[in-house]
Amino acid sequence: MKNKPLESIGFYTLSDERAANASDTSPMQRCELILTDRCNFKCAYCRSLREEARGDLPIEQAKKVVRSWAEDGLKNIRFSGGEPTIYPHIVDIVKFAKDCEIERIAISTNGSADLSVYEELVDNGVNDISISLDGCCAADVEDMSGSSLKVGSKVIQNIADLSKLTYVTVGIVLTDDNYDKVCEIIEYADSLGVADIR
Repeated sequence: MKNKPLESIGFYTLSDERAANASDTSPMQRCELILTDRCNFKCAYCRSLREEARGDLPIEQAKKVVRSWAEDGLKNIRFSGGEPTIYPHIVDIVKFAKDCEIERIAISTNGSADLSVYEELVDNGVNDISISLDGCCAADVEDMSGSSLKVGSKVIQNIADLSKLTYVTVGIVLTDDNYDKVCEIIEYADSLGVADIR
């Protein structure tokens, strides 16, 4: 019998009844809300290349979800995408989450936005930023992004600058193109002052 990949790592899903029971008795502590499927990068490993981008979550729907989760005791929320900094209502939803008394407000980003965008998000409640860093120099970052944008240096500078401002985690996706440089990438990320590397 052929081994199924998810079974080999012990992954399982809850039945609807068991999931409903678990959610009724256990307050949700953390969640992630995908605000947009759009992205300004074309990373080869990203699911966005395999799916047709559907666009943005309407702001009122996003607020409804955040409000509901906050009322149920949510303490940590992560906004992601696609690329959340191109979501037109990113500042509004961050402010809303803060107004709902959510304690930890995070974003997962490719780090390509202007520093002022991230500073505004931090000023309005973001206290955790996860930035992708799949190379150990600007050229590697640009190659991995699959984008014609020349933003490798900007991403690296944003990581360094934001690490002085708030909690920054660097996420590294290992691929055939960068696995042999993983130690260099980790050392480089550490030199930028990040709080954590994943």
